[in-house]
Amino acid sequence: MKKLSSKRYLLWAGILVILIVLPLLFNTAFSHHIMTMMCIWALLGMGWNFIGGYAGQISNGHAIYYAFGAYANAMLLQWFNLSPWIAMWVGCLLSAGIAFLIGKGLLRFRGHVFAIATMAVAECVRLIFINTKAVGGATGVYIFSAKLNPILYMQFSSTRTYVYLYMAIVVCVLLFVRWLNKTKFCYYLRAINGNETAAESAGINAANYKLLAYMLSAVIVSLAGSLYMQFMLYTDPSMILTSNISMMIVLVTVMGGVGTVYGPIIGAIVLTYISEYTRVYLSHYNGLDMVIYGVLVILIVLFIPDGLISIPGRIKRHRERRHTAGKEAPAK
Repeated sequence: MKKLSSKRYLLWAGILVILIVLPLLFNTAFSHHIMTMMCIWALLGMGWNFIGGYAGQISNGHAIYYAFGAYANAMLLQWFNLSPWIAMWVGCLLSAGIAFLIGKGLLRFRGHVFAIATMAVAECVRLIFINTKAVGGATGVYIFSAKLNPILYMQFSSTRTYVYLYMAIVVCVLLFVRWLNKTKFCYYLRAINGNETAAESAGINAANYKLLAYMLSAVIVSLAGSLYMQFMLYTDPSMILTSNISMMIVLVTVMGGVGTVYGPIIGAIVLTYISEYTRVYLSHYNGLDMVIYGVLVILIVLFIPDGLISIPGRIKRHRERRHTAGKEAPAK
């Protein structure tokens, strides 16, 4: 047992060293951009995983909370000169409230009906943002200012600072998810996902727990939206409030492993790497980058339905079967 614990500590120490060294080894703006986006997509995946992975309610409208987080930072800065260190939590509270209102009505639906309903709500919100001049309308909002304190207003000149800060936030959220994964909250969500009727007959209030999962999911996704805004310093509805964003949030989790702690992080790393590099190096071939990206995603989803996180377990089981078959084979 002590040997196992020491190996685990060494593993985490090794990961920590890698996280510190990577931004130094790959010291270009593009590399830092990819690392930062990996962190943001990891947060998006971890957030969606609560409602889509643990509770089994497929939401296709989480771009709403991504946008609320981003716009909360931007508008609170423009209207009240509020620091993003505070504004991001205001955005989280706003997203939790919106999620309560939306979830209260939509979580009565299940399966495809819920998925389509969330997509429809997201489209309505997108149209509202496009036609509301108070939040920039279709032209969006820009928040950069050289006069602002870079630390107080999270507008760093070095992209490496964003990488380290966002990595630290991802680690904090990951530790929270790991802790929550072992509580009755997630056990109840898994029971609801498995058989909602049976869970309710066992005394679990399915409606309340699904609503809590939806609100928690919205809060984490909103946090990712706030961080995205501070990194890009500009956004508009076509950047963060499209159905493509909602689908990407789902794909991050599905590719990594639905209902797992580390799956969304693995999915975020792989998806971001594929999407960014195909966009840069193949975009001049008139959409070939999107074709390759789409084919890779489809192949992984079809042939590894449990996500990339299941690959080590599959290899181990395959080796065990071969080992067992070799022992049982009759001697010639």
